[in-house]
Amino acid sequence: VRLGGIHKISKVLKQMSSEKEVCRHAIAILFDLMREVPGSPSDVSKIRTIALNAGIHESVTKAMANNNSSAEIFMMGQQILLGTGYSGQMPQYDGPAPKLS
Repeated sequence: VRLGGIHKISKVLKQMSSEKEVCRHAIAILFDLMREVPGSPSDVSKIRTIALNAGIHESVTKAMANNNSSAEIFMMGQQILLGTGYSGQMPQYDGPAPKLS
């Protein structure tokens, strides 16, 4: 966060949004950064603000739209968008129903 990592991840998502594995890993990092974990020293609201300033809504929706059959990208992407107050059109998942264990 201190070295501009969120901005770099957002930029990678915009530039490589059709690369499924790149998007999956980038969104997983963002997802982990923005989770509220009790007792965590990180300030999630500050991280979310940085992410919004980095254009995370555009980056995540583009990655979701270009990888619309990846359940992992969609589940994490939706949580990121909802957790940061996204109010636009949510991309539609077009893959198989996730298997529940």
